[in-house]
Amino acid sequence: MSKIDGLNATKEAATREWIEQQKQVPRTTDEENDDISSIAESSIISSSDGYETEAEENFDLTNNTLTTTVLGNQYTPTDMAVVIENLRELLNSINSVQTLENVHIENSSNVTIGNVTNINATSTAAERKSNDSLITQASEEQEERVKRDAFIERIKYKIPKELCAVIPRGTWLAQMPMEEYDYIQKPVKLVIVSHTATESSEKQAINIRIIRDIQCFHIESREWNDIAYNFLVGCDGNVYEGRGWGVVGAHTIGYNSKSMGIAFIGCFMRHLPSDAAMNSCKNFLKKGVEEGHLAPDYKLIAACQCRSTESPGRRLYEELQTWHHFYNIAEEDDNE
Repeated sequence: MSKIDGLNATKEAATREWIEQQKQVPRTTDEENDDISSIAESSIISSSDGYETEAEENFDLTNNTLTTTVLGNQYTPTDMAVVIENLRELLNSINSVQTLENVHIENSSNVTIGNVTNINATSTAAERKSNDSLITQASEEQEERVKRDAFIERIKYKIPKELCAVIPRGTWLAQMPMEEYDYIQKPVKLVIVSHTATESSEKQAINIRIIRDIQCFHIESREWNDIAYNFLVGCDGNVYEGRGWGVVGAHTIGYNSKSMGIAFIGCFMRHLPSDAAMNSCKNFLKKGVEEGHLAPDYKLIAACQCRSTESPGRRLYEELQTWHHFYNIAEEDDNE
């Protein structure tokens, strides 16, 4: 048997002897006996574990008197009251986990729940009434601000006059053209305005649906390469890309190869497009000149001036005659 094994066997025997001695000592209560016995039993080290510690090296083989160390102090087994008290303190310190159940805190401040709990819940009836009044007033002010800010009244122009929004083909989910485009030499000198003779809307989603229906009709029924127009203008104030800049369209027979076609979405025999639509169209044409797509002296004409049609609608045709760049073909014919 090795020295370590002998040392462990001797320590185990001494521990068990101490336990037997404690059974002969009177106890104050059964609970104390159970606590001491269970802790002592758990402190026995089996000789097969082979642990070697500094305490084992200093163990006196010639003296079988066992001492128990609790919280850094040394006591003999006869001082059982002190041992029990210190063991209880040790157990309490280990199990000192705070638990909280059914906590209800109301009208309080500076509340910290943990090792230190401070609850300042004192308030007079007058203070509570004052606080409730302030909360109610703040809530009413916030609600009124939401009403003013969240719901904007109908505005004349949805976008600034100097700007125009162009919705690309991908946004309205356009079909690919059936064949490759033919192109016009830029800058284009002639712009022809028409209408789609469909319903009109100030909602983008509805305008997108209308444009997709128009493209489907032009491709499948008319057997054209793509939607006829280069661009379309909605009453929502958006300009929608059709075939785009510099592409030959199918909007006006005899003029497609030398003009750009713009169509207002809707039917404008008796009323005008929205102000937002007309302003967007004007700004779009101005932008076309600035970007070099249109000639600075381009001519603006209506579809009804080129062929027998009601497009772009009588009311819109009257309005176009007041626009800058409008070209009156009839006056030119009279002069000739």
